[in-house]
Amino acid sequence: LVPFVQSSPGMGKSSIMKSVAEEFDLKLIDHRLSTSPPEDLTGLPRFSADGFAEFVPFADLFPIEGTPLPQNKQGWMLFLDEFNHAHKTVQAASYKLILDRMTGQKTLHEKVVITAAGNLATDRAFVNTLGTAMQSRVVHIEMEINFNEWLEDVALRQNYDSRIIGFLSQFPSKLMTFDPNHTDKTFCCPRTWEFMNRLIKVTDVTDDRVALYGGTITPGIAAEFVQFTKIYGSLVSIKDVIANPTTVPIPDGAPMKWATVSMLMEKVDAKNFDALATYMSRFDLTFRVLFFRSVLVRNPEFRNLEAFRQNMLALSRYLHS
Repeated sequence: LVPFVQSSPGMGKSSIMKSVAEEFDLKLIDHRLSTSPPEDLTGLPRFSADGFAEFVPFADLFPIEGTPLPQNKQGWMLFLDEFNHAHKTVQAASYKLILDRMTGQKTLHEKVVITAAGNLATDRAFVNTLGTAMQSRVVHIEMEINFNEWLEDVALRQNYDSRIIGFLSQFPSKLMTFDPNHTDKTFCCPRTWEFMNRLIKVTDVTDDRVALYGGTITPGIAAEFVQFTKIYGSLVSIKDVIANPTTVPIPDGAPMKWATVSMLMEKVDAKNFDALATYMSRFDLTFRVLFFRSVLVRNPEFRNLEAFRQNMLALSRYLHS
């Protein structure tokens, strides 16, 4: 069966397909149907040695029966991106590929899986409505934003900057601000926050870069983010936390608490975990959940630490919610 995943722009459809291919040891063939002519799917004609004409598929797009498996891979994922942006003639040419697993008169290799993705028509993106013949050939899946899923599966696993994690943990609605009728030049979404993560990893966050960030996540939210990062200069010292985890003051106000927790998430290691866990046990539940969720994802080996097990008992119902 062919899943057709749809979402608003910038939610990570292509990245998800890539990660699924990696998980199952499949070579990813990423083909954008929006720029494809019908001949890509049917192949090009040629004369064979016996004088008959035949259609020949593109070898780099369609592994057919008899094609050797890629080195160190279990097969292929043929990912048809921008699926519903394709011209009607291209959609028609793909009927045979989607349902019969054939390109021209050649059958795909049995170790090829086909996936597809595209934007939502309701988001004013460039799409062409799927014909009824195609609608029944795919399994329709619509993505929605879930901050906790993004935090655990993307931000924590990819070691996003702690300032982004702290800011979005405080304002989870700012992860995705897309509105089909927006007038800004850009919008906040997982894609643009990934851009921000790359930007601030290599430059200091300063007022003179607000315009740069504004061109990435919108001017208003960029200004809020820069102000949030200024808090980091007045955070409690991690040395003080390690030395006196039961007496070091808990910061006042949500912004200071979010910043402190995200800073500690980045600094935790096996040696200081007991002290940081003791300090974090004095925080409100929401902040504790963020800290220990980060530990669970980034440092799964900490499961063997006694302090971790004790906190897991207290927070287990929340860590996976």
